[in-house]
Amino acid sequence: MNPLPDPVDPTEDNIIRLRKNLINLQHFNDQLYTYTITKTANCFLLLSQTDNSDPGMNVGINLLCGAMIGIGADYGFIGAVIANYFCGLVSEYSVTTPPSLLSSYTSYITRIQATSIKADNDMASSDVDPVPNWNTVHSGSFNTPWGVQSASCTLGQLAAVDVPTEIDTLYQQMMTKAVFCFDQMLWWSVVQRYQINGCNSGPNLPVMVPIDISGGDTGMNNYCNNYMTTNPAHWTIWIFYPSTDKKGRDTSYYEILDYSLGSSPINGRDQPISDAAAHYLFIDTIPGTVVNANGLFNRYFVFNQFGLKFVGF
Repeated sequence: MNPLPDPVDPTEDNIIRLRKNLINLQHFNDQLYTYTITKTANCFLLLSQTDNSDPGMNVGINLLCGAMIGIGADYGFIGAVIANYFCGLVSEYSVTTPPSLLSSYTSYITRIQATSIKADNDMASSDVDPVPNWNTVHSGSFNTPWGVQSASCTLGQLAAVDVPTEIDTLYQQMMTKAVFCFDQMLWWSVVQRYQINGCNSGPNLPVMVPIDISGGDTGMNNYCNNYMTTNPAHWTIWIFYPSTDKKGRDTSYYEILDYSLGSSPINGRDQPISDAAAHYLFIDTIPGTVVNANGLFNRYFVFNQFGLKFVGF
């Protein structure tokens, strides 16, 4: 993330600037929430899941902070201030929980709504008499697919930039980025309901799949790419084992490792997520081979960094 500017003094002009920024940031938060409704519905539909239970307070915090932190690295001081102020404010809820977020909610979308409304209310409160809290640091941490992220900011730093309005091109660029990052956070959260299934004889010991190994590495890459194109919920890789026998003859061989993302196997068969969900989720098949430039994650990252349970069958 880009560094934050130094805080400015609470002069009359800077207080006016701060209040404009708080209003613009509230509007950004409100509009982001409207987009989360469609993204949430799409996620649950593609994954054949039902959004009918409360994911918990921390999930609401993680999703909104993960969305906003996405603009922190791309838009200089403005992006860094917006991301740090909003995420610092919202992530504090996990330490000192507001009464409104202690309630039980019926779904992801109502949990997100409650968190978004609380953020709006707190920004409105900061607008009333900002000087006494001008240098108060709002800070906290939250979880993302890339590990724990931290954010912190003061009103004095928020007053050092100009948060764009909806008619600004920069505003629209930031919104596009925040919506995409929210989508990443949402799928990471919901995919935790699934597991990685591997046809193997023990943990991390996949059995060899007999195939035509002619063509060497290129042939193996082609095989894996074609297999994942036909089976989009799979991650298929190869390992080369060089060896020679006692007479010095080449006895090297390839091994195929095949995993799928889905539910628990039934009668010895994996239950992968739908092809449509996999097409939406994954950017590539083998590294460097893009199948959906608008996808959310590289395939390797999902299978190796999402923290999903591995189950052999």
